[in-house]
Amino acid sequence: MEKKHSGFFRTKIFRFFFKILCFARSVQVFIFGGEECLCCGKSSGVIPLCESCLEKLLLEMDNSDRCINCGKPLVSEIQLCSSCRTSPVLKSSDASFPLFSYRLWRKNLLFQWKIEDQRTLSPVFASAFYRFYKKLPENQKNNSLAVVPVPPRAGKIRKKGWDQIDELCYYLQKLYEVPVLKVLYRVSKRQQKKLSRNQRLEQSVSAYHLKKEKYIREFMAAPPEKVILVDDVFTTGSTLEACCQALKSAGVKKVFCVTLFIVD
Repeated sequence: MEKKHSGFFRTKIFRFFFKILCFARSVQVFIFGGEECLCCGKSSGVIPLCESCLEKLLLEMDNSDRCINCGKPLVSEIQLCSSCRTSPVLKSSDASFPLFSYRLWRKNLLFQWKIEDQRTLSPVFASAFYRFYKKLPENQKNNSLAVVPVPPRAGKIRKKGWDQIDELCYYLQKLYEVPVLKVLYRVSKRQQKKLSRNQRLEQSVSAYHLKKEKYIREFMAAPPEKVILVDDVFTTGSTLEACCQALKSAGVKKVFCVTLFIVD
């Protein structure tokens, strides 16, 4: 109980200072000017999305006509897309939920966040994720379904200074009290974007593993029944599949994959 109250107050303190930081940034924007919207080009203030374009982005999350296995949009199929019917990559996940399609200006949104280090988008994506998180049927009772981040390649945070999914989970934990379990690690240092589809599939099989038991105990006493695996973009599904296999080998019964974007 004492630990729970301590976490509650830490969250309150973080939210307080986060609001102060946002206010200070708003004052700076008012005096010196701010960002331009990546969608329409209008002045957008603190983040590179104006209110109307942000609302348009969030409305896309309500599109439910997607494959129940990989989350890709369905054209004429019912429940399962043609790829998942014939040669599915995702075999160990229990469902996959991409929030946005990787198209048009949304591609630039991910590029600015991930490659150009536009970190003001991190709390925006965290907010969008939490909006979806609260609606999951498996999460309706106590809002405590744990999130497992897909780990960055070895040395990335040391070299670049941050990782987009690591920071996304930081905001989820600090602003929304979402439990985060960093129980996976990545062996390969090779960037996925430089690989072909077949190379991604081959590499991912042995690229992701569970941490040693003594480290896992820092996050959980026993494997949770259900978790959410989170990543930035669904391309082939090989990364998610490898991580799902690792989690289920540890005793997790159900793994739901949530990605911010999907290449469809």
